[in-house]
Amino acid sequence: MKRTLLLIAIAVSLAPGLLRAQSAELDEYVAVSAALAQDNLGSAKAAAEKLAREKGALSAPASQVAEAASLDAARESFRTLSAAAEKLASGQSGYYVFRCPMAGADWVQKSKDVQNPYMGKQMSSCGSIKDSTAPMKMGGCCG
Repeated sequence: MKRTLLLIAIAVSLAPGLLRAQSAELDEYVAVSAALAQDNLGSAKAAAEKLAREKGALSAPASQVAEAASLDAARESFRTLSAAAEKLASGQSGYYVFRCPMAGADWVQKSKDVQNPYMGKQMSSCGSIKDSTAPMKMGGCCG
């Protein structure tokens, strides 16, 4: 019984630090996403390099984005990064998971306004909030 209580106490004391670390990683991920939505490969790669140095759950897929030679390659690698970010964002408030039906892929962002990293400026408003319990925000290609 004492051991169980000790383990619970440790878990509770570590949880805030873990959530802050996850939130910092997600914020860096959002910077990568925003840069791709603006068709800015240089900024996307710089943000991905910073995220890769974090040595967290998103570092390995972020390094693939950082090494991309083109926007298309960065967006393809971003799919893997987004899958990991979606898991990290699960249950955290302030993050929304979007779906792009044109790309057949998801991404996470902090705003309810669609900023599609897969379509960039060409179709920036394409997508919708994936979580059906959230208010739907439909964009360009989906509405």
